[in-house]
Amino acid sequence: MTLAELKALLGIPVEDTSQDMKLSMLLESGILAAQSYCDKLDFLTLVDAETGLLVLPAAVKLGISDWVKANQTMSARQGVTAESIGGLSQSFSGDETVIYATAQKHWAPYHSDVLFMPVRRRHGR
Repeated sequence: MTLAELKALLGIPVEDTSQDMKLSMLLESGILAAQSYCDKLDFLTLVDAETGLLVLPAAVKLGISDWVKANQTMSARQGVTAESIGGLSQSFSGDETVIYATAQKHWAPYHSDVLFMPVRRRHGR
C-alpha cells in the first residue's frame, strides 16, 4: 500500500503534502497492525518480485485505512470520556477492540480465531 493509496482512501488530495510525514508513520504502523492481526496471510509472499513493493489485498488496504482513521480519531479525542454541547452528548470509548473494530472486520477473512501455542517439553519426558 502506498501513501497515495492511503490518501485517496482518506479523501486527501495527493497534492496536499501537509500531512505526509504523519500519514507515512500511520501507514507503517497500520501495515504492522494488519500484519499482526492477519495471521493467515503471509506478507512475505505479497512482495512484488520486480518492484519490491508490498501488494496487499483490497480488504487489507481498506482495513489499514480504517485503522488510520481510528488512530487519528483516538488521538484527537484522547482523554475525553464524555461531552455535552447544546443538549447533545457523546461518549468515546478507550477500548481498542471497539476503536479498531471496523479495520478488523475488513481483516477478518485473514484472521484465525484459533491460536496455536508451542508446547514446552517437561523435564524427564
